[in-house]
Amino acid sequence: MLAALLAQHRPPAEVRLYLPRRYRRFPDYDGALPDVPKGVEVIRVPDDLGPATKALYAARDLRGQAVDLLYCDDDRIYTPGWAGLLLADRAAHPGAALCLQGFHLRHIGLPAVTQPAPRMRRGRGRRDPAYRLQRAWQALRWGGAGRVPPALRARPRSFARSGFADIAEGLSGVAIRPDFLDDAAFDIPPVLWAVDDVWLSGQMMRAGHPVWLHATRSRFSIDLPSQRGPEALHRQVIEAADRDAANRACVAHLQRAYGIWRAG
Repeated sequence: MLAALLAQHRPPAEVRLYLPRRYRRFPDYDGALPDVPKGVEVIRVPDDLGPATKALYAARDLRGQAVDLLYCDDDRIYTPGWAGLLLADRAAHPGAALCLQGFHLRHIGLPAVTQPAPRMRRGRGRRDPAYRLQRAWQALRWGGAGRVPPALRARPRSFARSGFADIAEGLSGVAIRPDFLDDAAFDIPPVLWAVDDVWLSGQMMRAGHPVWLHATRSRFSIDLPSQRGPEALHRQVIEAADRDAANRACVAHLQRAYGIWRAG
């Protein structure tokens, strides 16, 4: 995964891996550092902020610099064109967090938000012509649909129109300016630390930086097996809350605290 980040068509100035000295989910962690490719800097941080660790410390370290900070999940391999796709709309939306996958609050059972506009629109799933064409091409290349590796068969969520979303999903990567996240974003309440997508999107929204989703037909990542395994974070029940319950609790907290995401 780290090697893929170094191999982008738009090469990064640097790749940083932020690792806490202790993990909430893995108390037996002995502090050993992983082997990383040349060009990756490992930075130890004192606190495990949950999955938001990857973004918050980097934003603090780079605050005040006119750079794009791209953060992403570690259970995917990103294709060489990923960074370019993610940054495609920066000139048109300099004050927005950019993403390739995201969702509206109504998609997790909450009242719809109408602002800001235009809103992104989801595609038609497996009926989407681009997905069907992709699967046909894969079958031709691999000599049959059943021979296509499972990681390549996965259908990324499709989007029919670019636009503003409520939540940016880190699994596709998110591009921000470091100043989009301030020190208040480090103060994450219990339970909510497990749902970084909602927490980080809300922190940026209350600071005036909405989420812009770039709809693309291009494949930008390949799932690693750990993304679908039993240890995957999205499958966990943490402090008596599963992912959906924690997402809704996080939205409610941010609505109360900052008055964002009001139904319209």
